[in-house]
Amino acid sequence: MTVKNIIYIRHAHAGKRDSWLFDDYKRPLSAKGNIQANRFAAKFKKVNDIAPITIFSSPRLRCIATVGVLSLNTSQQINELSDLDEGSDFKKSLKFALRQNCKTVVLSTHGDIMYNLSKYLVKNKLSKVKSFDIEKSAYWWLSIENGKIKSAKKYKS
Repeated sequence: MTVKNIIYIRHAHAGKRDSWLFDDYKRPLSAKGNIQANRFAAKFKKVNDIAPITIFSSPRLRCIATVGVLSLNTSQQINELSDLDEGSDFKKSLKFALRQNCKTVVLSTHGDIMYNLSKYLVKNKLSKVKSFDIEKSAYWWLSIENGKIKSAKKYKS
């Protein structure tokens, strides 16, 4: 089976980094972030066309929690992937996603990766977004054909 969809989601709201006194890897979603994660998962109850899926996440708790409800709803485990962590090159996770044996790959990640992905999509005329910043819990849906991005659409959760 070849990948047809890659969905990159920026983690949901997790409060301010400066206010969190503990290890940033363990910073949880806020109440607002939990609502956003539930909204994201609910959108896929209506989309029968994406199964089977595989879910990958940055190892940070806020990213894992963002796709947690989706994981429960689809009975798919969340696989941690360091290439989705802050400071990583999105091209590595994109190449990794394209090698998966499923129809849809969901990747939960961070703002810097989403920013660089947005720049790439605009540069390659796959999107016309005016701002590369992607709000929390927003996601890119990439349609894949013959191992390449055919189209890209940005959504809000």
